[in-house]
Amino acid sequence: MKYKLSIAAIAFLAAGFATEAEVASSEEVAPSASSSAVAAADTEWALVFPDQPDGPKLRLLAGNPREGAFSAILKVPAGYEFPLHSHPANKTGVVLSGSILNGRTTKDASLSVPGTLWVQPANEVHYTGCTADSDCIFIVHFDGAMGMVPSEVAAEVSTMSVTTAEDISYSPVNPKNPKSPGKFVVSGDMSVGAFTALIKIPGGAAVPPHSHLANYSAAVISGSMSHGGTDTFSVGAHWTQIAEEVHTTACVSEEDCIFFVTMDGAFSIEYADPPAEEVSVSYTHLRAHETEADLVCRLLLEK
Repeated sequence: MKYKLSIAAIAFLAAGFATEAEVASSEEVAPSASSSAVAAADTEWALVFPDQPDGPKLRLLAGNPREGAFSAILKVPAGYEFPLHSHPANKTGVVLSGSILNGRTTKDASLSVPGTLWVQPANEVHYTGCTADSDCIFIVHFDGAMGMVPSEVAAEVSTMSVTTAEDISYSPVNPKNPKSPGKFVVSGDMSVGAFTALIKIPGGAAVPPHSHLANYSAAVISGSMSHGGTDTFSVGAHWTQIAEEVHTTACVSEEDCIFFVTMDGAFSIEYADPPAEEVSVSYTHLRAHETEADLVCRLLLEK
């Protein structure tokens, strides 16, 4: 079945966000106030448009769509179309499942498959749709309040950027340790304040018990993960982690794990059991503290 955004829904969104949808997104699926983890199949959705019970649905991860920047998981029915429109805020999306169409118009829309990231500049008219093959689920981050302005005229040129999963460039979370999990910052500066990012953990790797000074919410993009001792999580699972609570995060699949994270403060990490630091000791120091047993071993080794 092919859906299109209704006139009523466009009118609601043109005003900022549907009143009923605001209530749903801020109350029914508000971010958890305590640490929690939810499997993809157990996600509780709220209607985006109150007049479309079979239309798009939303699960809020962080923020408030009415007031400012927010992150959410969106579920769009197969065949659904958003006619030409624009948003007052910049939007970043990452596909979890299904195939998304984005572009100036329906005719020149490009296909985004799972793992693809796209950035849609604010106030630029564009088209978005979900192919008829299956429902589309994707993470979306707006750097301002939600809004939708309908348009009858397409943009002259599209400045939307699209990056496939293979082309996303990750850098070490800890620059001093190239083997640490990778990061791709979507918005903000993680060294000074709130930010959103994609995090990549190698297959089979785990981050030892640790805590952060800021709260964060996350959602699995690829791979299988566990968090806080929970069962294995697949694509679409999401969790909320409260600041200063010790927890573990691991990639339990052979393939690398990638997840979206939105943190309400600067990034920091404190290990529950800090790894012992390697201490450089000189040969002269060792000789000065050498025991008889050490001396025997050294002489035998030097022969």
